[in-house]
Amino acid sequence: MSYSHRSLRFCARCGKSFRGTLVFVFFCTALFLGSFGCAGVGHLYERVDQLSLQGHYSQAGRYLEESADEYAKRNRILYYLDRGMLTFAAGEFDDAIAAFRESERLMEEAFTISLSRQATTFIINDTMAPYRGEDFESVMVNVFLALSYINLGKIENALVEARKVDSKLRVLNQQYDDEHKNAYSEDPFARLLAGLCYEMGRTDSDLNDAYIAYRLALKGYEADYQRFGTRFPGSFLENILSLAQLMGEGELSEMNRRFSSVDFLSSGERSERAEVYGLHLNGRAPVKIEDIIVLPMPDGHMIKLAFPRYRRLPKEIIGARFHALSLEETGAFQAEFTLAEPIGRIAEENLENRRLRIAVKTLARVTAKYLAVKKARQEMEKEHGPLAGLMAGVIGNILTFASEMADLRCWRTLPEEILISKLSLPPGTYRLWAECLNSSGNCMQLVDLGERRLEAGDKIVVQFRTVR
Repeated sequence: MSYSHRSLRFCARCGKSFRGTLVFVFFCTALFLGSFGCAGVGHLYERVDQLSLQGHYSQAGRYLEESADEYAKRNRILYYLDRGMLTFAAGEFDDAIAAFRESERLMEEAFTISLSRQATTFIINDTMAPYRGEDFESVMVNVFLALSYINLGKIENALVEARKVDSKLRVLNQQYDDEHKNAYSEDPFARLLAGLCYEMGRTDSDLNDAYIAYRLALKGYEADYQRFGTRFPGSFLENILSLAQLMGEGELSEMNRRFSSVDFLSSGERSERAEVYGLHLNGRAPVKIEDIIVLPMPDGHMIKLAFPRYRRLPKEIIGARFHALSLEETGAFQAEFTLAEPIGRIAEENLENRRLRIAVKTLARVTAKYLAVKKARQEMEKEHGPLAGLMAGVIGNILTFASEMADLRCWRTLPEEILISKLSLPPGTYRLWAECLNSSGNCMQLVDLGERRLEAGDKIVVQFRTVR
């Protein structure tokens, strides 16, 4: 054989060896970078929580805005969700609307995720993908948009957002087959908000639509929220009963049979008074933590399966009492808050519903990693000897183990729950406040809700946030 032929064969072997080594190095580099892919903004939440605990939501929002660059591009949705919630809690409703609008736009874009990014998440882990939000988080955006518009007196806009909840839940569930659909397919709290918005319109058509919305809310609480231990809020029974009176004898008889022990004012009597609806955004939504399963393979390789799970955060405040004191000597009034939107429980169920989807994808990914490392070890052993193969297997095992991690991103600034109350007041000027209570019924915090001049027929909403 000529010298030139031997040289060509040697070069071919070297080239093949180099390519095999290069592929292994590239694979390991991707896994190495992926193992740090979840580096996020956890340190920011420590400061946000401190400021929120002190009630400084506006300052927390500014701090978040100044730290916006610390959110990776793939986590921009989280930035706008957090900013929206903090500005909402601060009463900066125009800013909240802008942030929630942008988060909704980005969520819609995330549904058309690129194939290249999908491939990256399959090879490495889910944290490499743009965060598109849990299904329930997408719905909560519209709930808080509706509340923001109500506070600004833009009732038509609020109705659009409240109605959007129903259509969005349908669209979200259509992406799953019948065996894997979300149990969270109805949000009666959004129906409740829609009913209140219609009542604010006061026309006969509006009142008819309000009654329909309240009937749907009642059905939703009984059929869907019963599993969360959440009933139709007692403060709204008067609303649905007084409207049933307007709808005719048939509707009123049915409602009276169901709620025979409830006293209520007629629609005419209600129109002579003012109604103040209080919303209590209580607690912090659960956070995601990682559950890990480690499986040894016959060849010594260790397979790691990582799954997200919600963990509830402790809270001292478990309820509240709504107060109004007349500044014109017409008396003092109070009412209890009751649970209306169990966000934390919805979050837990929503994640549980997609556990099988997560498991299938995770198992496919770790299997692909295992086979890739096994192939790389065989190639390195063939090209560079047993020691090189052993080292390739060890390094690949370590990196695949480290890179496999659950996606723990979530909307951290959400409240755990929304409670609601109503005060029916004679016209006049009132000082409003709330007593926040612990499990023993002791007052943990007083929240000043300001002074309001109320006219007959007024319906207003006030809200406050607690994180203790």
